Amino acid sequence: MPDFNNENNIDIEIPKNPKRRMSKRRKELLVSHYVAAANIVLIALIFIAGFIYLTFLDRETVSNEENRNLAKLPKFTLSSYFSGEFTEGLADYYDDTVPNRSEIKKFIASSLLPLKGRQYGEDEITIYGSGFENNNDSEEPETPVTEPPTTEPVTDEPAVTSQPESTTSAAVSTAAVTTTTVTTLPDNNNAAADGEIANNIVVANNRGLMLFGGSKSNGLEYASFVNAYKEALGDSVNVYSMVCPTAVSYYMPENFLDLTSSEKDNIDNINSALVNVTPVNAYDALLLHKNENIYARTDHHWQALGAYYAAQEFAKTADVPFAELSEYEEVSLPGYVGTLYGYTKSAALIDNPEDFVYYIPKTDTVTTRYSTTFTEPRGDSLLLDPGPMSNSNYYMVFGGDGQITHVATECKNGRTLVIFKDSYGNALLPALTSSFENIYLCDVRYFDLNAVSFIQQVGATDLLFAMNTFSATGQNHEFIEANRTK
Repeated sequence: MPDFNNENNIDIEIPKNPKRRMSKRRKELLVSHYVAAANIVLIALIFIAGFIYLTFLDRETVSNEENRNLAKLPKFTLSSYFSGEFTEGLADYYDDTVPNRSEIKKFIASSLLPLKGRQYGEDEITIYGSGFENNNDSEEPETPVTEPPTTEPVTDEPAVTSQPESTTSAAVSTAAVTTTTVTTLPDNNNAAADGEIANNIVVANNRGLMLFGGSKSNGLEYASFVNAYKEALGDSVNVYSMVCPTAVSYYMPENFLDLTSSEKDNIDNINSALVNVTPVNAYDALLLHKNENIYARTDHHWQALGAYYAAQEFAKTADVPFAELSEYEEVSLPGYVGTLYGYTKSAALIDNPEDFVYYIPKTDTVTTRYSTTFTEPRGDSLLLDPGPMSNSNYYMVFGGDGQITHVATECKNGRTLVIFKDSYGNALLPALTSSFENIYLCDVRYFDLNAVSFIQQVGATDLLFAMNTFSATGQNHEFIEANRTK
């Protein structure tokens, strides 16, 4: 115990220079005050700059990459305010129309999103969507043998066993899966609303591929609907069915073929149920040219070259003449980035745009476009001018879907063709202008007449149903029957 009576035990430290220490403390406090004030000023400037940026700069109204109109400023009413619709619409407007929105989203896609997830192997695939749902009417779903993404596909048989080995020569053998990105596809996008976009998209080798679910029962129903047209039209009209495969049949990495159902199996299933209807084998025709530019990498459509080869197979089946590519003028539009980027926001797609190539017939044609009730005729060009189009809309050179198009050609063989189609069929029209004297192009989703009466009214000798597999085995095939019974 210390002896407090002993002065030697008392050790009190007295600052040698108390004034200097107080001065140093005041300087430290002063610096901290300056730093705090600078932080306040900086934050205030950021808020002011953000306010000016978001308030006074022009807001975008259309997203070319997503192929849709952006949210509009809602109108104020007392009822909408108290119901919450006005404030919700206001929030959607400011969120959806940020100035320089496209550039910001490209920066996020190219620089930030690639930092997410893990990659395996030298190559990889990335899966976008809300979950796999292959509808091949299987009672006992199989589990894929790959590393599982968030959910597993349901399939009635492994697609890898059903496709010819040659269909995968363009695929990589060391592909691997990155962490699945869950993305809700926008309901207001026409391609999705019209049943042509799958809810699951793979990006592999800088190419977007829709995973095919398929439904063999829907395919059989499609066949029965087409058969009903042949029965109603009799021997006076030749009826053909061309179910068009998509890019997933030819470019899916072979290690991951079990993530998608076989389009070929579904097409064969449909063709086996056709009665007095002639199938057109577009699958094998395209297989012969899979190393050419027959499908868009960034869009869910085929390129015009793919449509050309499919049309060539149809012309051969229908025994009509067909023009060589040398009889067309080739047009190439660079910088094309289509619908699949709009859904995935994939840096692999936006950073690797492609050329959109189409072909203009050198022979003369007369094109008339009508409303979906076959009224309000107006003269037009066969192919539209791409000049005013954004680079994501180049497929629109073939025209829109909500109309009936009639083309009169120089081919005087007495054959009149009616095509009932989805958007894939638009690109077939220029390729058939040397094959039929008259062509009527009608979209099954936007047709407001009794289809059988229309076919008879225009004096058709030939009827072609041209739809991709997603339409034929999905909901779009129901329009075929609905149009027959109107």
